[in-house]
Amino acid sequence: MKIVEVENWNRKAAYEFYKDYDDPFFSITANLDVTELYRFCKANDLSFSLANLFYSLQTANEIKEFRHRILDGKLVEFETIEATQTILNDDETFSFCYFKNKPNVFEFNESGKAAVEKYKRLKTFDVESDRVDLLYYSVIPWVSFTSFKNAMRLDDRQTIPRMVFGKMFDDRKRKKLPHSVEVHHAIADGIHVGKYFMGLQEKFDAPL
Repeated sequence: MKIVEVENWNRKAAYEFYKDYDDPFFSITANLDVTELYRFCKANDLSFSLANLFYSLQTANEIKEFRHRILDGKLVEFETIEATQTILNDDETFSFCYFKNKPNVFEFNESGKAAVEKYKRLKTFDVESDRVDLLYYSVIPWVSFTSFKNAMRLDDRQTIPRMVFGKMFDDRKRKKLPHSVEVHHAIADGIHVGKYFMGLQEKFDAPL
């Protein structure tokens, strides 16, 4: 983790303008084309949900604004970020699961499956709760939503981006997946979220 010198940051004006807003968050939802990713997962016996998470996390790590946080009143940048995601329990409640970074989708798939089993047994909301070097993910596999609003808390965790995947649907001969990204406007702008969507689509089109 390193301190970002705001005085020398090209986003200083935007940072200072938005950081004290009562509601400084904005959300963008778009449909991603997951046709090739779906085929890739089927051909390689991979979890489609875990593959989504892997490529999303990989893409977010490539964009420094997704690694920025406001911590104790200071802007910081983490070298890497990891993920927690909601998981559905057998009694139709949900809890959280922590996912470590892995170098490729195959290793992430194996470790991710083990993590889901572990955290289903734990059935806890207290997952890496002292960390802000994370992305918060949710999955709403019952609805092909067109927008999404997350619950927020007013502490240092408020600058963690919230990412939500929805229900896959068929659009003519293509498979589409709704994806919502919600970020704090003091640390990221529309161009950064746009870069994220474009980078993720490239990975979905040619998964490795």
